[in-house]
Formats: sequence, C-alpha cells, structure tokens
Amino acid sequence: MNGDTILVEPGIYRESVVIDKDVCLVGCGGPTAVTIESIDLPCLSLQAHDVRIEGITVRNSLAVQPSQYGAVDVSCGQVELVDCDLSSISYACLAVSGPEAAAHVRNCRIHDCDGYGVLVSTVGSCRLEQCTIQRNGLAEAAAFQNSDLSLQDCTLCEGKGYGVLIQDCSQGRLLRCDIHANAQAGVAVFQESIADVSDCKLHHGWGSGLTFYQQARGLVQDCEVYANLSSAVEIKHHSSPIIRSCKIYKGKWSGILVSDVSQGIIEDCEIFDNVMAGIEVMWESNPIIRRCSIHHHAYPGIAVFQGGRGIIADCDLRQNAPGALSVEAGSQVYQERTLSTVDPPSS
Repeated sequence: MNGDTILVEPGIYRESVVIDKDVCLVGCGGPTAVTIESIDLPCLSLQAHDVRIEGITVRNSLAVQPSQYGAVDVSCGQVELVDCDLSSISYACLAVSGPEAAAHVRNCRIHDCDGYGVLVSTVGSCRLEQCTIQRNGLAEAAAFQNSDLSLQDCTLCEGKGYGVLIQDCSQGRLLRCDIHANAQAGVAVFQESIADVSDCKLHHGWGSGLTFYQQARGLVQDCEVYANLSSAVEIKHHSSPIIRSCKIYKGKWSGILVSDVSQGIIEDCEIFDNVMAGIEVMWESNPIIRRCSIHHHAYPGIAVFQGGRGIIADCDLRQNAPGALSVEAGSQVYQERTLSTVDPPSS
C-alpha cells in the first residue's frame, strides 16, 4: 500500500522488482546483507510518485547484449536511494529517464558498469551527494537530452571513459567533487550544454581536466586542475566558459587551450608548471585573460598562433623560461598593465 515501509530480510533475491506504489524498501543488516540480482531485466524498475530504497545491493548480470536500461531504472516519480551499492554490466547502474523522473542519491557506491554509472536522459533529473562512482565504462555520470545532473561531495574515479559527461543541451552542477584517474576528460561539456563546477579537484586523468566543446558554456571557479595528461582545460569549437580563481598546474600539456573560434573569460587564476605554455590561443579564438599569474613554464606564459586573438590585462607573466608572451605572425593580442620579464612582442 502507498506509504508502507517494507523490511527486506538478508539474502540474495534473484528477480526483477517493479515498484509502482509509494513505498519505502529497507534492507535489514545494511547494503551487504541484502542483494537484488537480475539477469535480463532491471533489478528495480521504479514507477511511483514517491519511492525510497535504503541499504540494498543491486546487481545486474547480463549474459546477452544489454538493452538500454539500468540496474535501477527510474521512468517516473521521485526516487530516493540511500546507502545502496549498485553495479551492473548492462547499459547503466542507475538510469533516470523522462520529464517526470527525478532521483536523489545519497551515500551510495555505483561501480563496475560496462556503460554508465549514472545516466540521466530525456529531460530527467538526478542529484547525487556523498557518492563514490568508479570503474564505469563510458562515463561515471552523464546527462543527455536536456537533462539535469547535480553532484555534491562525490568521488568519480578510475573510469574507462569520462568522469562527468554533459551533452545535448543539458545542465550540470558540481560542488566539492574529486574527479581523478579517468581515461577521458574529467568533466566534458558538449553541444550547447552548461556546467557550473565549483571547488572541485580534477587530476591525474588520461585526458583533460575539463573540456568545453561545441558551443558549451559554464562557470568553473575555485577549482584545482592538475597532473592531467592533456591540457588541463580545453575550450573548443565556439565555446565560451568562464574560468575563475582556479589553480591549474603540473599538466603534461598546456594549462588552458582555447581553439576553434572560441572565446571565454579566464580571470584570477594561477597557472604554473605545465609542460607546454600556460595558455595557448589558436584558430581565430578570442578570449579575455585578466588578473592571472602564469609562471614557471618551459614555453611562453601565453602563446597565440594560427590566427588567434585576445585581450590580456593585469596579468603577471614573469618567470617563464622563453618569455612572457609569444604572438605568431597573423595573430594579434591587446595588452594592458601586464607584468613580464621581456618587452611585449609586436603582433
């Protein structure tokens, strides 16, 4: 009945459970004591207005080609998942899909899926707090098709794909997350999507720390982006985010790359000790760079080439080995009140 609390005794339940009433399902003995396992369907299909799942392990094991559903599948209603363990070799551990589908996930472990750890699609919404999402194949967490994804105090790591993927005009919000050791970008914002990333650490990834691509926008502030194998921040293909008050350092390529007719604002950042230039601007891009300290690079603090442009104001470009600023013929920048150890180059 609606409003009931159902206590589940310890054990392994090999079945697919459909919940279409407003109930609370609570595992006795904690998430390691109660397991719901399914082979060819979602373990939990949640279709009620108000459902709470607490203290349960959900495990999906498929012997055939997986269909596009999650081990926990939310197609409508408000769902709360607390203290659960989700794993799957299907399409996703948690799938939230549809304009009437919303999930609030707290203190859960979501891991070891061939596809997505969390997938929000088709105008769905999902908020995750204090979760560990790891070792998933395509992305630890993703939002597609005008969906909304929020992560707070989460760890997303060790994936074979992206840490967080926001695309198809979706929105993402990340606060105090630790995103590391993923094979692709820690946070990727694609296709007119918007992301607000605050007070996060993005590090030791095999790709970039953050990528904005194809008219993507957003605000990145008070973050540390370091020790990634590609450029720490990539702004590409007509994108225009704001990068504010961030520390960007010890990357294996440039600190920030702005390319492909992109813009954006980079302000109040400290960018240092990256292998290439602190900031690279190319291919008709035109960012505003102001009040930044860019130092200790083996290449110029800022390198502008292949038709790049930009405004540089109130920056400290001292202590870069080959000089403060390099502007290739055919490129152009406007400088004001910039500190450097050499005279500014002519464009």
